[in-house]
Amino acid sequence: MEVEIISREIIMPAAFQRNHHHYQHQKTFQLSLLDIYASETYSPFILFYNTKKDQRSNNENAISSLKLSLSKTLARFPMLAGRIKGNFVHYCSSNNGALFVEASVKTSMADFLRTPNLQFLADLIPFPDLVLKQPLETAVQVAAQVNFFSCGTGIALGFSFLHKMIDGATMSAFIKTWAASNEGTLDKLACGSYKASSSLFPAREISSNYNDLVFPETALLVAQPKHCSVRRFVFDAMAVSNLKVRAKSQSVSNPTSVEAVTCFIWKYAMKATSTCKSLDKKEVVDTKWGSLLVHIVNMRRRMQPPLSEYEVGNIFWTSRAYYEASNTDTNLADLETILRQSLLEITNDFIPKAIGNDGFETILSSLHQLCECYAKGSESFIFSSLCNMGLNTVNFGWDKPIWIATGAKSNESSMLRNIIFLMDRTSDEGIEAWITLDDETMNLLENDCKFLKFASPNPRITLD
Repeated sequence: MEVEIISREIIMPAAFQRNHHHYQHQKTFQLSLLDIYASETYSPFILFYNTKKDQRSNNENAISSLKLSLSKTLARFPMLAGRIKGNFVHYCSSNNGALFVEASVKTSMADFLRTPNLQFLADLIPFPDLVLKQPLETAVQVAAQVNFFSCGTGIALGFSFLHKMIDGATMSAFIKTWAASNEGTLDKLACGSYKASSSLFPAREISSNYNDLVFPETALLVAQPKHCSVRRFVFDAMAVSNLKVRAKSQSVSNPTSVEAVTCFIWKYAMKATSTCKSLDKKEVVDTKWGSLLVHIVNMRRRMQPPLSEYEVGNIFWTSRAYYEASNTDTNLADLETILRQSLLEITNDFIPKAIGNDGFETILSSLHQLCECYAKGSESFIFSSLCNMGLNTVNFGWDKPIWIATGAKSNESSMLRNIIFLMDRTSDEGIEAWITLDDETMNLLENDCKFLKFASPNPRITLD
């Protein structure tokens, strides 16, 4: 698939567009503790839209509208329009803004989606490299690429969000605000705020005594010795419903869709990993071994009272569920019980302490525990969910998206080993899982008939 870049430009926030020569007031935002130590990586995300057949003649109008609405959106998220230097975001000069890229795709959307080639998705986002390749102080935090498929057959909006201040909820809020601005309904939405991040998690310097500590996602971004593969599996609404029934128990009577799918994938990923260990040792592994499930948790929804998604920043933490695996068949309900307990510990224990008087010490203690978990050498699986954020209904004027995808470069997948991204389907109440495993483990997983009974490997996307 050939993608031609037509143009690249910086879109300024609306206020700066009008007054940037006379803007007198420098504005800065001090990064929160969680943002100071967040990773300098770009998160890729793509929305696919089926447009009218006459869209080709309207491409120019679409570009003009998207630029204007992006400018208005940036004015509502000034902290994301600025540049990060040291522990501050500077929103004060003509260097502010977001990168806007226009591109042409030399194929029809229908042809591309008939059998989605995941390797080409990186061509649809502004920064296909996962890790930041330039100095942080010159990097844009928000970048968007508008991809027009041939003959007016569709548009894909590809995004690269700098993780330094932007987690999944912040990304969702920004995209939904941009869509509302493009539709002329911007006034109905809130503006981005950094008050909660800076007040609940105030900046603190961690002394050199704690240099061995790493923040949750940073520990995952380490090159692995094995080559890895990325696969897309779809759990339709019926599969999700059946898994929720199987995950029920006296301990947990109401598994969520995300929990049920998470535990199902964990179960069969453990099985594949155990088989690989047996093959590596040329013998059956009969000793128990541990498996760690790390789940990214959006703390906003779990606070009392809950925070708005328009509270900008990395307001997430990780739950840790440990399972002592064996050769016996793992019960899905047992995994659900362990996972639910780990999530409740975040809600009932970690969050109240982390935002309390001893918050700094609580965070350091949790980081120590995370490092100890990794040091055990247990096989770890990291789950991150963008479900239930409303991204499957985001309307820029072309109705809701027909597909939501991610798009990291394939040659960087080795840095994301054992990571699973979950996203809503746009056609029903199902879930898509993007799984990265080493090649040997992936080969076992994608050929496991019991796994495939619920998970469909990379099915076509219809334009209806």
